[in-house]
Amino acid sequence: MTLPSTSPSCCHRLAGEARSAWWIVASVAISVWISLSVSAAEPGEGALRINRLRLLGTHNSYHVAPDPFVATLIAAAAPAEARAIDCTQRPIPEQLDRLSLRHLELDCYRDPDGGMFAQPLGLELAAAAGAPSPLQWQGELAEPGIKVLHSPGFDFRSTVPTLRAALREVKAWSDAHPRHVPIFLLLELKSDAFAPPQPLPWNDEGFAELEATILAVFPRERILAPDDIRGGRPTLREAVDGVGWPEVDAHRGKIVCLMDNEGGVRDAYLAGSDVLAGRLLFTSVAADHPAAAFMKRNDPQETHDEIRRLVDAGFLVRTRVDAGLEEPRQGDLSRFERGLSSGAQLLSTDLPEPDTRFPGYRIALPPPPEEDGR
Repeated sequence: MTLPSTSPSCCHRLAGEARSAWWIVASVAISVWISLSVSAAEPGEGALRINRLRLLGTHNSYHVAPDPFVATLIAAAAPAEARAIDCTQRPIPEQLDRLSLRHLELDCYRDPDGGMFAQPLGLELAAAAGAPSPLQWQGELAEPGIKVLHSPGFDFRSTVPTLRAALREVKAWSDAHPRHVPIFLLLELKSDAFAPPQPLPWNDEGFAELEATILAVFPRERILAPDDIRGGRPTLREAVDGVGWPEVDAHRGKIVCLMDNEGGVRDAYLAGSDVLAGRLLFTSVAADHPAAAFMKRNDPQETHDEIRRLVDAGFLVRTRVDAGLEEPRQGDLSRFERGLSSGAQLLSTDLPEPDTRFPGYRIALPPPPEEDGR
């Protein structure tokens, strides 16, 4: 009788296959558990509320990894940053359709006159070195309007050049799928950069442009805004505390805009109304704030118990199940698992689908509870 080979290479291959099979089984098991526990209202609870959804989304949803020349420049100055941004997301329509993602993050820079980000420093250095680094969307970047990119000087590649264009992509998909659950758009309003030009600050003029840009694409009735949640209550906190957000079926086909910023930019946005009256974006604030309805708690390991309490109180929470591609590199699902057990409704990742570079990292959630409506 011939025994199976026990050479080192064979053992390594079998071990690798076993690990791969384990991840697949674990992923399926997690997905089934989530589907049973959070995809629908529990018996006796009535219709499904928005804060009982569990939705996977992307961090830096527009991002395209730097080309090799610019990546080398970034790595020389900031190696950790170079590792963290080495990923490319699918175009927004594919994220919504093929991957069934329902929350996106967009980094926004003011550019009211146009052209501020059309000639990034990394592009100029590449040209001087004889290593052209083509910049897509150069025409669109020359036009006035809020731009979508990660860092103006070097990490400037994007699947979509402007906020208006990104919103149009979301709306086109939404129009074709009118029964979708609300799509959450997390907007980070950026005003700093590692290389010139120095971006403009976000102020009342910028906020007005931001909201006008949103309303130019989505009519007000297609936006679930703070006023809609507050209803007849004095504050957002009173409206959701212990009750939660409204029913999903009442707000299918809509978007919800969330501000990623905390600190000064958020406070400036709240200055006109501490309950966000007339505003389009929800802000991440403390649980006792009058505008409390949404919170950002990016590390589910450090803030797991706090997230659990916030979710139990009816608030909507966004967290990140990986960061800087560190968990994918290590094949570490512990942060994802803590995000799940915390109850956070919006789970953000840099890696929404398997990547051959990181075979040990695979996360999944069941599709959102939607009717066909195509």
